[in-house]
Amino acid sequence: MDKQLLEQLTPEEQKLLLDVLFTQHYALELISCELADIENGNKQVEEERYKQLMHLYYRIREKTM
Repeated sequence: MDKQLLEQLTPEEQKLLLDVLFTQHYALELISCELADIENGNKQVEEERYKQLMHLYYRIREKTM
């Protein structure tokens, strides 16, 4: 999501969006795709962001499985 768009959403809209992502189990899939893009060299990110995404992936996976 474009950062500007995220900033334009109200806190209630942001919460609703996150709720839908988790309820539909899309959050884990999106993070998985992002990690695959990074690992395949399709996206370049700083190592810290990659580590944060890995940590988030495992936390969400642990809670949903």
